[in-house]
Amino acid sequence: MELLFALALFAVILLAFWGGYALFLKPEKGRSLYGMVAKYSPRKSEGEYVDLYYHRKLSDIPFLQFILERIPLVRSLDSLMQQAGVNMLAGVFILLCLVAAAFTYLIGSLWSKHVEVALGLALLALILPYVLLLFRRRRQRFRFEALFPDALDLMGYSLKAGHSIMASLRMVAEEMAAPVGPEFARVVEEINFGNSFETTLQNFARRVDSAELRYFVTSVIIQRETGANLVEILEKISETIRRKFRFREKTRSLTAEARLSAMILTGLPFFVAIAVSLTNRKYIMVLTTDPLGPYLIAVAAVMMVFGIIVMYRLVQIDL
Repeated sequence: MELLFALALFAVILLAFWGGYALFLKPEKGRSLYGMVAKYSPRKSEGEYVDLYYHRKLSDIPFLQFILERIPLVRSLDSLMQQAGVNMLAGVFILLCLVAAAFTYLIGSLWSKHVEVALGLALLALILPYVLLLFRRRRQRFRFEALFPDALDLMGYSLKAGHSIMASLRMVAEEMAAPVGPEFARVVEEINFGNSFETTLQNFARRVDSAELRYFVTSVIIQRETGANLVEILEKISETIRRKFRFREKTRSLTAEARLSAMILTGLPFFVAIAVSLTNRKYIMVLTTDPLGPYLIAVAAVMMVFGIIVMYRLVQIDL
């Protein structure tokens, strides 16, 4: 127990110094012209293609960048952070998760004498930021899809006025709110720095991870090859997305009771535990004093997580 406590304390101090260096002492490179050209150049060397989506910097520390870029899971985490709209290096995010886990273990070891409880709390603190990323990505995608039909209509109006597709993309970037405006601005910026139009749109679709955006990207790429009426295509996509949203809101209203029941069932054990601890503290403290108590808490936590997942899937309708 003492050894684990000392290791956790050492990890907190070490990670705190590392985080201070990564957040405050990293060299300021600025937004120089050479840096922008290097970032958006479509070719790193002759014959070697660079995908802008999958080659972001993961850490400002060279040896950590060397290690992290060889771990596929870190690349997946970086992709998730892009889709969630989190402007943070993947290395810094991993650092914060480790600091949270080590600090939680210290608090848990001081609060409880059982190592299993402290390790369980540390594991929860390690996983919680990733779960929050998933929720943020979902919210970011909903916000994008809510504004996307208006962006398509704006592009259609621009094309009807005789503007080019690049001018219509730039208009969306300037007029639409976040997250649609900044994403289209990045598309325009990448194309202006020499990346091909098709590759930029494909990176755009992977970065946002939206089915509606994939329809748009596929339609534009096919239109550039076949020469179809792009304005009519945009109008049909916009109308389809709006019908889908109307159906989604209808399903949300129909499943509102089930979602409310799921939230009540999820929070009920915690409210009962708090109420019992306030009225009869000795009754609930048996879970921490008895040797079987931590194991019962762990089993209950696993069953609750499983139940939450099942209830969440029951009220979800994939459209």
